[in-house]
Amino acid sequence: MKKTQIESVIRGNVVNVSIGGKLHSKNCGSPEEAKELMRVVLTARDNPTEENINAIRAYLNEKLRVAFLTGLQSDPDTGSVFMSGFNTPLPNTLVEVLKDYHENNFPIDALMNFWKLLMINPDVRVRNDLFDFITTHDFSVTSKGYMVVYKAVNEKTTNAEATSFAEYVNRQYLYVKKNWSCSPKKYVVYRNLEDDVWEITKKKTAAKWDEKTRNVEILGNLAELHDSLFNAEQTDDTNVPLFESITSLGPKMEIRLGVPVKQARKDCDANPRQDCSNGLHVGATKYVETFGGSTKRVLVCYVNPAHVVAVPQYDHSKMRVCEYFPFAIADYDNNKIDVIEQSYFESDYCEYEEAELEKQVELLQANELPIEAAQNAEPEARPMSELRKIIAARMVDL
Repeated sequence: MKKTQIESVIRGNVVNVSIGGKLHSKNCGSPEEAKELMRVVLTARDNPTEENINAIRAYLNEKLRVAFLTGLQSDPDTGSVFMSGFNTPLPNTLVEVLKDYHENNFPIDALMNFWKLLMINPDVRVRNDLFDFITTHDFSVTSKGYMVVYKAVNEKTTNAEATSFAEYVNRQYLYVKKNWSCSPKKYVVYRNLEDDVWEITKKKTAAKWDEKTRNVEILGNLAELHDSLFNAEQTDDTNVPLFESITSLGPKMEIRLGVPVKQARKDCDANPRQDCSNGLHVGATKYVETFGGSTKRVLVCYVNPAHVVAVPQYDHSKMRVCEYFPFAIADYDNNKIDVIEQSYFESDYCEYEEAELEKQVELLQANELPIEAAQNAEPEARPMSELRKIIAARMVDL
């Protein structure tokens, strides 16, 4: 096999390299960087393996360099960067952020899980624009790759006392998991009869109490109370916080914590030039703080990037989705949202996602597209083989 001919010359910060007769030029940031590139070139000239030649290309092209450093793949002709084994190119902003993470030794797992989900999204415009959108505003990404977003809603519940208790249970459940990194099964909820307030304590501590002497009433195990109040099969709606969407488009939707809110993707508008159109609207704090009036509540939700339908071009504080998962109620402080960034119900939402992926696999086996098209969506141009690999990779992660 004929060896690839490699020639080079260095002058100051500039290195000119010929790879197989094709000339490349790199104006480096410093003489030291130029010398480092020259050393890479000389290594490849003496031993022109594919790996050594790709190392040169990585220095010549910043995106290829990011791919080289982070273990991704790259196309030297187009400069596109891919996850190994896939042909769906990463958006430029994500490549740049991966570079920053690598240089600062930050873990990239959350970003790569986010990308695996975004690869499932059938609309190339969303795949290209979504990461720009979330890095511009106060969104965070969970370890599984879900986005944390906000939803302004109206409160619907009429039983104030029962609802307050349900909210208390929900907040304590989240607090124990987040701040104490402990199982809610180890705690009980009790009423302090003297002050008429709810409190929690460890299960083993409460087991030693005489309720009459301590003037308390044990109300139940924290985890069991939470499950009974927020289980998707719960029918006594008077005992749980219920909310209603604020919308002028279509019917209002009932919302409860822990239950995905869905709209058929085919009924959503994927046109990014339309700020307000069909679809479920969620957004950043800027969006919900100015939407819905003073009586609104704000829910904290997960959004799977695969379910994003449109990122409006002109209103970058909100987006349209076909599904979101409300998991907590946000607090206010001086009319500002007290942002809850930590993930709480990721494992619960993963169960819904896994069931949905199984349905998509069945469609793929029937040689049908796994996700229906939204209105005004860009048509899916990727082959079934690529979609199968993407979905299979996500199912392995779950």
